[in-house]
Amino acid sequence: MRISSAENLGSQPARGADFSAWLAGAVDPWMDRIAGIAPGRLISLSLALPRGLLDLDGGGRGDRLWLSPRQGVAFLGGGEVAGHGAMDAAQWRRERGPWALLSDGAAAPLAFFTAPPAPQGGSIRLSLPEILLRRDGGRQAIVLSAVGGEAPVEAVARRWMMRFAAMAAPAAAESGAGVVKAVHLPERDEWGRRVRAATAAIAAGRLAKVVLARKLAVTLRRAPGLDALARKLAQDCPGCHIVKLPHERGQAIAATPEILAARRGPRLVSHALAGTAPRGGGPEADRRAAQALLASPKERREHRLVVEAIAGAMDEICDDVGFGAAPDLMRLNRLQHLWTPVHGRLREGYDLLDAVERLHPTPAVLGFPKSAAADWLRAAEPPRDGLYTGLAGWIDADGDGEAAVMLRCAYFDGREAQLWAGAGIMAESEVDAEWAETELKMSTMLDLLQGSAS
Repeated sequence: MRISSAENLGSQPARGADFSAWLAGAVDPWMDRIAGIAPGRLISLSLALPRGLLDLDGGGRGDRLWLSPRQGVAFLGGGEVAGHGAMDAAQWRRERGPWALLSDGAAAPLAFFTAPPAPQGGSIRLSLPEILLRRDGGRQAIVLSAVGGEAPVEAVARRWMMRFAAMAAPAAAESGAGVVKAVHLPERDEWGRRVRAATAAIAAGRLAKVVLARKLAVTLRRAPGLDALARKLAQDCPGCHIVKLPHERGQAIAATPEILAARRGPRLVSHALAGTAPRGGGPEADRRAAQALLASPKERREHRLVVEAIAGAMDEICDDVGFGAAPDLMRLNRLQHLWTPVHGRLREGYDLLDAVERLHPTPAVLGFPKSAAADWLRAAEPPRDGLYTGLAGWIDADGDGEAAVMLRCAYFDGREAQLWAGAGIMAESEVDAEWAETELKMSTMLDLLQGSAS
């Protein structure tokens, strides 16, 4: 069965024709096998991308994007497979059994997923992209997915070619457009009232910790190029995981250092990240800030709450749960955090999504005890939106994957943006210090948007 790329490309530009012509030749040997798969059965075809055909660091567009620069990972997802754009965990598990996985050995298909912000709660939702461009382990691949019998196989192949050409087109060069207006929500006086109310609740024994959030509502001179913004974040924040995905009418973007859960085979790890100090005053200033962070009773106590909560949740589904006796430091461009990886081995019958459901939200983004902190926050601050303190992640057909907490987060809808940050409040917390911490957390995204105004 031969598919002709030329007759199906319409008025696409020459480079798009190159991409689609390559894909037509790569898919053609698989067409008969795809056509023979039973109607209603999920199909994925994984193929190696030739070296030099597409640079996923510098180009390509995706509805969904995940970049982990230090791990050399880049995932771009385009479109949604019919009936697989808002799966719950039960549907995902059902689909994995009869899934028809065709491959030249390139890579496994994967779904992206989200979970709502703390403290609202809600279910995981997964989306299987029609086309996935992925690079990891030094290899690049394209994964094409569909449902058997949804359309004639030639029509499915044409759709794959056209979407691939669109995803491979150069992304907009501009990452932003300058800030016209910025409004603090809450304003500083109200923030101070909330911090003092939180410390009073802690002193009264109602809580041990609570995480307060604030946002900056920004109007931009023009709508930013969000693919370009995500890649600029990856350059500026190589130690973070960069996430871009659809949300409500717009897109949510985060540069988050915090992995809630990562699975490779039976091994599971969750990163406890709590306790923050600034960086940027030179090596000696960074060293002094790090020493003060490691020596701070308040920061160490806050960090220990998070570690113990994560370990307790992992104990429900893992064996051999363990962590270091003292925290390490995670050093980012502008901040450094106390950091403790908690490791375990998943028991038979449990998967990454089970771990996510038990771990989210941790005291790092909600507080402790969980139920008391959630009740207090619902009364003290408006609901969080834009996916801030929610989750974004990926899970592949083998069950491996990662879930990241949506921190250093912004939501974009045209020229409007909402930048989010939060601070963990303990008994000793001071209004000005917590405000300064949230300002610093928002500064990377804000500086990128302001810097594009020239």
